[in-house]
Amino acid sequence: METFWQDVRYGFRVLRASPGFAAVAVLSLALGIGANTSIFSVVNAALLRPLPVTQPDRLVFVFNGSRTDPYSTSSYPDYVDYRDKNEVFSDFLTYSSITMSARADDQTDLISGSLVSGNFFDALGVRAALGRTFLPEEDVTPNTHPVAVISHGMWERRFGGDPKIIGEQLTLNGHAFTIVGVAPRGFNGPEVLENNDIYVPTMMQALVRPPRGGFSGDMNPDLLGRRGARWMRMIGRLKPGVAIEQAQAAMTTIADGLAQAYPEDNRDVIATLFPVNKVDPQAYTQLLSVAALLLAVVAIVLLIACANVANLLLARASARRKEIAIRLAMGASRSRLVRQLLTESLLLSLAGGVVGLLFALWTIDLLKSATPPDGIFSFTLDYKLDGRVLAFTFLLSLATGVIFGLAPALQASRPDLVPALKDEASAAAQGRRLSLRSALVVAQVALSLVLLIGAGLFLRSLNNAQSIDPGFNAGKILDAQLNINLLRYTRTQGREFYRQVIERIEALPGVESASLARVVPMSGSGRTSSLLIQGQQGPDRVSRREGTVSDVDNQYSVNTNVIGLKYFSTMGIPLLQGRDFTPQDTEGAQLAAIVNEAFTRRYFDGEEALGKRLSFRGAQGPWVEIVGVARDIKYRTLGEVPRPTVYVPLSQNHETGMALHVRTIGDPVSVAGAVRHEVQALDQNLPVTNLQSMSAVLGSSLFAARMGAVLLAIFGLLALLLAAVGLYGVMSYTVARRTREIGIRMALGAQTGNVLRLVLKEGMVLVAGGVAAGLIVAAAVTRLLASFLYGVSPLDTATFAAIPLVLALAALLATYLPARRAAKVDPMIALRYE
Repeated sequence: METFWQDVRYGFRVLRASPGFAAVAVLSLALGIGANTSIFSVVNAALLRPLPVTQPDRLVFVFNGSRTDPYSTSSYPDYVDYRDKNEVFSDFLTYSSITMSARADDQTDLISGSLVSGNFFDALGVRAALGRTFLPEEDVTPNTHPVAVISHGMWERRFGGDPKIIGEQLTLNGHAFTIVGVAPRGFNGPEVLENNDIYVPTMMQALVRPPRGGFSGDMNPDLLGRRGARWMRMIGRLKPGVAIEQAQAAMTTIADGLAQAYPEDNRDVIATLFPVNKVDPQAYTQLLSVAALLLAVVAIVLLIACANVANLLLARASARRKEIAIRLAMGASRSRLVRQLLTESLLLSLAGGVVGLLFALWTIDLLKSATPPDGIFSFTLDYKLDGRVLAFTFLLSLATGVIFGLAPALQASRPDLVPALKDEASAAAQGRRLSLRSALVVAQVALSLVLLIGAGLFLRSLNNAQSIDPGFNAGKILDAQLNINLLRYTRTQGREFYRQVIERIEALPGVESASLARVVPMSGSGRTSSLLIQGQQGPDRVSRREGTVSDVDNQYSVNTNVIGLKYFSTMGIPLLQGRDFTPQDTEGAQLAAIVNEAFTRRYFDGEEALGKRLSFRGAQGPWVEIVGVARDIKYRTLGEVPRPTVYVPLSQNHETGMALHVRTIGDPVSVAGAVRHEVQALDQNLPVTNLQSMSAVLGSSLFAARMGAVLLAIFGLLALLLAAVGLYGVMSYTVARRTREIGIRMALGAQTGNVLRLVLKEGMVLVAGGVAAGLIVAAAVTRLLASFLYGVSPLDTATFAAIPLVLALAALLATYLPARRAAKVDPMIALRYE
């Protein structure tokens, strides 16, 4: 231990004696370590940080899906059976994400929340920060206990942290609820990808979570008694000593029994358990792929920084070869010298880690400020440098010190003693040093090229996506969501509301037309229905799903959208054949539909589509007649293959969760305030949400692509800078070591141009080696990016040709500066150099 502290003290003295070297090395390492810490803090917040609940490792999701879709939701009756019949869970809870209209202090907003079972908070081990959580009797009988627990964030944001909030009234979906508690800070639900503002007992479902899709207030809003209505998630807490495999077997037995008892609703339904890793398995897999990509990118940046500092250490080792030789001659062992040199490297890396933490703090602030557009994510990640992030940074700093310090230490500790003691250069030792330094430069160039090509592909992809025609004219359209289903409008009330909204909006100055639609293109939402075309084979089961788009390979599933009058003209979607919907398309008339081009290509293969009939409910009908064909549009992503879509009129298919589309003469945002006023003049309890231009919707759909391009471009440029600095350092060292040789060449008649070409050739040979290696690696690695790209091949010729040229130009500049200095060497001074 004494010798260790001697090494540390000596290392400090050595580094203090070379402040310039230490500053450059620490800064290079800080950039690499800071980038890794920043990205790890995101990964930690999304995937690693445990939930703020009691013993989260004992919690498991219980999904109630099928063999083809195992991670699906459950019905309330199935939840009751699983809860009462299992013997492997000490607690068993259910919850369902909801959105609600919330009105307080003359302000109406749409908020996110959860319907939760009465034991929700107790099962998770979460205690109220203020007031209480739910009592057992408050979740027994439907619609008898209108109570709510609000989140800590909503308490502070909406109510100013008022400690007297307990007992106050809050109007949810037009009904008064009493606030009984405030959840603790940091608790947003049992998943990290949630941002709940409020929690309401499951028994209040009819008031705060009416059925979606076609529901109106004159229908039965009860979902609690419907076994086929699958809308709830379930979580169980394993009993002590029970393993997840044992619980899986027990729940499978219960699921099999339910399938036999209720074949109509539970046919092929299976139970699937998964540890509560804060997100469901599908989202977890997606997050892992993005996290792996980002960590790989910053790891490459760190490797380049390590190569840079290793080159600096090799240069210092040349200057210290006499010191090292003397220590060896006086009896110091090679292992002792290696340990001393590694200690110096570790001091540099730890200093780089400290500065890197400061860089990471700045980067995390940037990440927090770069919030995604509204509607992209329904959650907020808590980036912070907690103990796990600090431990990661410390261990990464230690590993970095070993990575960049070991090879220079091993090489510096075996000098040729006699030439070193005479302070003369040994050809063999010099060759070894140059060989290693050259290899490090080649590696830097190769890694930089890989990152730059990745950035180039993402930038090309983003450019392609921005130029893709979505199929509709988004320039002058304003969108708003009208969730009258929250307020349980009857069919008659809903129709009258829609009529008045369209009438009022079209009367506004600057408005050209207005219409309604169930699904907004490019918003991330969707709806699919089973499809049967008269005279063709059809599906064996009738289905309809919200929030999804049809599988391009599933001919029995189709995208559907319910639309109002003038939808196609408002959106700027051309009708290619047939007619538009008219006021005559009422419930008593022949049911009508308009299909897109992709639909006709798949199902009619060039035949006439007009007049053909289809059904969404199997052979029993009702049958819908195709009256028109519309142009294809992008349904969910700009890069997708056009999917078959069927449009049906609102007048024949009443919906209560519609979006308002407003075509304006000028800037659509200029009429946003007037649109909100007109809607809330009809109903003050109705929140007007997602009020934005259609251009903003398209921009939001590209948020992930844009962020990916920006991050890769930043890290790619950082890698290019580090590689250029490394190349400059090698060539400067080479020129310094060959000053006498260059002087002799010039004394013998070599011209300035000859010397310039000599040094440039040597530098560009290294660059060429790095480019060749980088192209090979990039060709293999970029194939993994295919799923992230829009209309760009992972082996895009233009990118693979242009990026090496950019890198070569930067490298040429980095080589030219030392070459120019070499060409100005005075032969007389150079001959006396050694």
